[in-house]
Amino acid sequence: FRDLSDAEKAIVYEGPAEKRHIVVATKTGGAELDFTYFNAVATVENALSKAKDEKALARVEKYLITRTCPACDGTRLGERVRSTLIEGIDLGQASRLTLTELREWVQRVPGLVPEEVAPMARVIVDEMTEPMQRLVELGLSYLSLDRASSTLSNGERQRVQLARAVRNQTTGVLYVLDEPTIGLHPANVDGVLAIIRQLIADGNSVVVVDHDTRVLGAADHLIEIGPGAGADGGRVIFQGSIDEASHVPASRIGPYVAGSRRVERVAGESGRGADVDRRGALHLETSQIHTVQPLSVDIPVGSLTAVTGVSGSGKTTLVLESLVPALRARLAGDPLPTHVRDVDAAGITRVNLIDATPIGVNVRSTVATYSGVLDELRRAFARTEEAQAAGLKPGAFSYNTGSLRCPTCDGTGQITLDVQFLPDVDIECTECRGSRYGAQAASIRRDGLSLPDILAMSVDEARVAVRGLKKAGTLLETLSGLGLGYLTLGEATPALSGGEAQRLKLASEMGRRQDGALFVFDEPTIGLHPDDVQVLLDVLQRLIERGATVLVIEHDLDLIRCADWVIDMGPGGGIEGGRIVAQGTPSDIAANEASVTGRYLR
Repeated sequence: FRDLSDAEKAIVYEGPAEKRHIVVATKTGGAELDFTYFNAVATVENALSKAKDEKALARVEKYLITRTCPACDGTRLGERVRSTLIEGIDLGQASRLTLTELREWVQRVPGLVPEEVAPMARVIVDEMTEPMQRLVELGLSYLSLDRASSTLSNGERQRVQLARAVRNQTTGVLYVLDEPTIGLHPANVDGVLAIIRQLIADGNSVVVVDHDTRVLGAADHLIEIGPGAGADGGRVIFQGSIDEASHVPASRIGPYVAGSRRVERVAGESGRGADVDRRGALHLETSQIHTVQPLSVDIPVGSLTAVTGVSGSGKTTLVLESLVPALRARLAGDPLPTHVRDVDAAGITRVNLIDATPIGVNVRSTVATYSGVLDELRRAFARTEEAQAAGLKPGAFSYNTGSLRCPTCDGTGQITLDVQFLPDVDIECTECRGSRYGAQAASIRRDGLSLPDILAMSVDEARVAVRGLKKAGTLLETLSGLGLGYLTLGEATPALSGGEAQRLKLASEMGRRQDGALFVFDEPTIGLHPDDVQVLLDVLQRLIERGATVLVIEHDLDLIRCADWVIDMGPGGGIEGGRIVAQGTPSDIAANEASVTGRYLR
């Protein structure tokens, strides 16, 4: 293609469709058929029109460039609509206002329109007031009306759907909410509970899957699954009222809801956190960015610091868009981000961002490969008599490239079926039954177990199976200590939850000296049971005792209460936030009347 003339390239891109009589070679000789060749642009447009699922769209997307429409500037509105102005702004500009800004603006609209349509404007504004108020109560005041729904998080989308459900005034409907309070400040949890009560009052039923003790405490009936995770769970261990749960020994959540048990930080030999005055503090100064005002903030070194505030208050901008890139730039000798005026690293030499993004991009990444356990297992199996007799090296035991991998699925453990007009379907490989290995691998055994046998085990089960392998044993011990003992070694890492991914990323850091290390966590307690929050807190304490500084963006009151230092942002979201309302110890925040977080800490 590179060697074609411009005229020839134009034919490939835009040329007319041409029918050709062609012969296709087959095993039985050949087949003749008439085939129509379309130009490149028509082929992409045709594929795009037929794309019905994410995989099909991804295949086409590499041929596309998406830009803002120059005619409407992304408003989606025609010129005639955009020519109608109220107080100097058109419908597109009004749609770009956040809900906070919009609520204030629409109240003025009846007085800004011609007198003959003012009564109609008042009716419209009254109709808008209630749904906007609902969305604000749910912590979505920072959203604008033109925000594409595809850019919303699962939690944001679920809350928008909740607000719409109440407005529809349904009755006799069963609503199932999957962790509706995920990533929500306690103040916004109140808004979710108010909507749930409204749905019930209208004659609906609501089932909520959640860990938040305030949500569970508001429930009429509790169904608890457990007692543990993975193979240790899957049973109903209690069902009944919340009061009953607090008195039943089998219930693990009951004591937390009743307040008789709570998450506690157990200090090591060095105490809870650092001596702030002696160790110093990270210092950051920024100018305004987005809705966040100019800030000056100190983060104590060698301690656990929580950054708090309602949704949209500026926590992510402060930590992930300012502090982390500024520190990395300073350590690399690069220019600071334009909005960062100054940063003092205070002895920090490396920055580890432990977020909830999935590990790996496909099923080839597993718990065993990511943790490094499979590397030692491959070497151990290569030392067995059967492997040496067959001339098999450690590389042969790789399910990605080794000779022992399943030839049918190429070591993925699954087969993708192209179901023509339906989305692709992934099914377990019929040859290896998901083990990823061919038949020969099953015949090579160590202590009576094959490598596929061990990969099918949970972390806790495999700890016994790898006896004699010091490094693998230590790695599995670490994973178990992180509360991941129920994960299967062969489990694909992209399928892990955000909390599981965060803890798996931490595995390689445990046991190392952490002097000069800053660990930044973005809402690490999302989707965690209070027992798991306790495990996480113990892990953070171990990092601090090894010399690390830990910073968490967090809404969980238990973790905030156990922090050494709290930076509370707000007071609201969007333009109502972006300032540091209070900073100090958790008791300082609880005593601060201006802090919304403090109110719930009290």
